[in-house]
Amino acid sequence: MPDPVVTLPGGLSFTWTSAVTFTILAVVALVETLKLLGRMERVEAALGEVLKEVAVLFTVVYFITNLGQFVSVSAASPKAVIGDLQNVVDEAYCRVVKMEQCIANIRLSGPAAGYAGYAEAKFSKYRPLYDQALWLYNQLVGVAKYLAVYGPVLMSAGMLIYAAWLRKVGGMIIGVVGALWVGLALVAYAAAGNVAFVCKAGEGVWGEDFKPVVSLGCDGKIVDSLRVLKEDWQLVIAYAWLFLVVAPAVGAAVGYLLGL
Repeated sequence: MPDPVVTLPGGLSFTWTSAVTFTILAVVALVETLKLLGRMERVEAALGEVLKEVAVLFTVVYFITNLGQFVSVSAASPKAVIGDLQNVVDEAYCRVVKMEQCIANIRLSGPAAGYAGYAEAKFSKYRPLYDQALWLYNQLVGVAKYLAVYGPVLMSAGMLIYAAWLRKVGGMIIGVVGALWVGLALVAYAAAGNVAFVCKAGEGVWGEDFKPVVSLGCDGKIVDSLRVLKEDWQLVIAYAWLFLVVAPAVGAAVGYLLGL
């Protein structure tokens, strides 16, 4: 039985057997080509991963190598911000001491001693601000000192862990330490810009040395000064609380994203 002939448009003719054979070969060739392309994509993906890891490793080595220099010279380093934070502590402490000195000398003023309770009540509106600032910024000074000593070590360890493909662990360390680092610098800058260091400088009523009898009325002078500065210290306290709450949360979020 003769093999049927298949004629294509344009006059090109094949026998039916040849047409089936060519079709099968074309399908096989297409399948093999797709397999090859798939393998090439995997090779390219693998090569991309290797290049990414090399880039991460070089970046980590660069940062670890220069981290010590950054800590020693940067205005945002923990060592640099300790002084600003300590100034806030000293100013709050100075004001608390002056209020106590005023009350103590009213108590020593003979018949006017009963007026000391009234003076103390007048200070009660402002005193908690300075007590809270004194406590909070003492803690922040401690955090800054801790980061100044151990921050570079923790950051370097986090980077090394991250470069060793333990992305989630390393990312969390980098994120939290970095957020504390940056957040502390921002708090120190903002607080130092809002506080008027009048007590440390001994300006106005804060420079007076209160004495019994002679210094009656010191409470009114102090309250007049405190009233002007109240909102600034409320902001200073808010900065500290925001740092303690927001910095770890932001750091954890950044670390999570780094670990993806």
